[in-house]
Amino acid sequence: MAKTEKLEISSNAVKKTLKGFSPEDAVCQYIWNGFDAGATEVQVKYTVQENSLGLLAMFSIHDNGWGINFDELSKKFKPFYESEKAQSKRSRDSTMRGQDGYGRLTFFTFCQSAHWDTVYSNGESKFSYGIDINSDTLDKFSKSDPVACSLPVGTIVRFSSFLDKFHPDFIEKKLLPYILNEFAWYLEVHKDVERRILINGIPVEYSSIISDTDVFPLKITQKEGLRFTFNCYFIQWASKLNDELSRFYLLNEKYELKKIRTTKLNKKGDKFYHSMVVRSDFFNSFITPDEDDEPESEDNTRLKLFGERDEYTVFNELIEQLNKYLRKRRKPFLKKYSNVVVAQLEKDNAFPRFGNNTWDKLKKEELITLVKELYEVEPALFISLNIEQKKTFLHLLNLIIDNDQRETLFKILDDVVRMDVEDREELRQILTTTRLSSIVKATRLVQDRILASHQIKNLVFNHDLKANEKDHLQQVVEQHFWLFGEQYTLVCAAEVKFEEALRRHRYILTGENKKRKIDHPDKQKEMDVFLVRQDYQIDRINNVVLELKNPTTIKRLTQKEFNQVQTYMSTILKVDEFNAANYHWEFFLIGQDYDDFIFNQLENSKHHGEFGLAFQVKNYKIYVKKWSEVFNEVDLRLKWINDKLQVEKAKLTAGNDPKLLDDLLTEIAESYAAAPHPVLVAKA
Repeated sequence: MAKTEKLEISSNAVKKTLKGFSPEDAVCQYIWNGFDAGATEVQVKYTVQENSLGLLAMFSIHDNGWGINFDELSKKFKPFYESEKAQSKRSRDSTMRGQDGYGRLTFFTFCQSAHWDTVYSNGESKFSYGIDINSDTLDKFSKSDPVACSLPVGTIVRFSSFLDKFHPDFIEKKLLPYILNEFAWYLEVHKDVERRILINGIPVEYSSIISDTDVFPLKITQKEGLRFTFNCYFIQWASKLNDELSRFYLLNEKYELKKIRTTKLNKKGDKFYHSMVVRSDFFNSFITPDEDDEPESEDNTRLKLFGERDEYTVFNELIEQLNKYLRKRRKPFLKKYSNVVVAQLEKDNAFPRFGNNTWDKLKKEELITLVKELYEVEPALFISLNIEQKKTFLHLLNLIIDNDQRETLFKILDDVVRMDVEDREELRQILTTTRLSSIVKATRLVQDRILASHQIKNLVFNHDLKANEKDHLQQVVEQHFWLFGEQYTLVCAAEVKFEEALRRHRYILTGENKKRKIDHPDKQKEMDVFLVRQDYQIDRINNVVLELKNPTTIKRLTQKEFNQVQTYMSTILKVDEFNAANYHWEFFLIGQDYDDFIFNQLENSKHHGEFGLAFQVKNYKIYVKKWSEVFNEVDLRLKWINDKLQVEKAKLTAGNDPKLLDDLLTEIAESYAAAPHPVLVAKA
């Protein structure tokens, strides 16, 4: 006859305490209970109803452990959160998971009732009996009287009256992958001592979640010449295991697990999930303490694990060497994964806005390089940040690069992020050392721009080449509009009417791609070169229109050319979409020289204090400059780095001999200094 006993906690209190458990967590608790009971094999069995509904018919868990001794039943089932396993502290292999005594009650998360059939040994005899618990009365359990039997020892837990959420599809798609992620490490550590989980008779196969492995010996020699060999097996997991940290599992020569120690690469913010199994006769005499037990002193450590100080020294050396191996192993993984991190930052629009010009591209490359290098040293810097925090951090890094304050950033990060000695030194080197790759790229760019500037001068001033405006001068400036500023984007060049120029302008700034209509008698005019720059820091749109005059055909700029630029300006003034409050317009008229009319315009505008300014109204300015003045300004901009690079004079003077016009244009077009063309705007 079944007898009923009451647990030492109410049913509602049990459910409240265990409310965080999911059905898959609960099932894993029963599997763990089997292994905790010394099982070498745990089987999960289920069947589906043979009807159109396809609901779950049966679900049970079988283990071949030593069963539940009837005489110890009260100690195992009555004290909630005080199981016999936790009280005894008799950890058999440091992987015991039922030390809180709650696993037997978690079935309420997926069914109404659970029934245990258990067989245990008592001396030479074996006995069996049953236990029942209902989810409505979790504070009570009933038991039958034990009877002698000849069945093998072990326990079967049968579940019934399943909740709607616990169905065959849930088992296939969620529970089974969860079991795989829960026990993969355990099965790997115990693969040589026949620990198995079977699902309806099929062993759980976990090789699919292993990303990489490595096997190697590690030898450590004491001062006395005594050498220990450690056989090491590294596993990198493709995804995060459920609740298992990255750990070292230390086995003796009989494959018994004697010690577990977490690696130094836990909670680093990366996805380098790993385990290391180490087997050696060095661990034969280890007294197995609780998992990851952290002693209060070195003496306590030696008392628990070692008999001699030399053994303690060997153990410390082993852990140090293993962590060093993991750091080396992690490097290529982080380097590869840093591309994923950068791609996500790009997707989040976290990077500062950079223009399409070559200098801005170099600046962005340098920032991306810094982000990758920082991630490779300390991934935690980029984890758990929301989008606004990512933007703030990347803008900070960009300012650090611009202002050469890398040492300051190192001090800040060193205070914020906990780093070991190796990480700190690597980070310091990254932030305080100018990267050679950035120097090489910048050097190449400046050298080519100096050369390109020299060649463009030759095109402009060598009248024997007979270069014209449309076919030569405009094309060169279109490719090298950095002559007038590093920060601009090309909107259009010659042969583009005002309506089409407006459409392209709107597309670059807003992404809007619609045809535009302009009601103005001069709307068919064509600007030589039209540039735009969006300054996001002050929400300002800077627009530049260039009118280029060939010094071969036009010796002096006159009122006629000046009026042409004013026509452009008056046309734009009439178009509302070109005249937002934050729009600024600059028109440049450039030629070999100018007459008295232009001279007087410049004199009248001198009080504004801007070189070359000839006319200003509101946000509109007209500048007049000589080609010689343009090139002088370019030379001054490049001089600071030109002095450092000491560009060979021969390279600048190599073009003294006259060249064919086509050869010169080709050389200029192929120059590294050429500004990138914008992506062609699709026709509306």
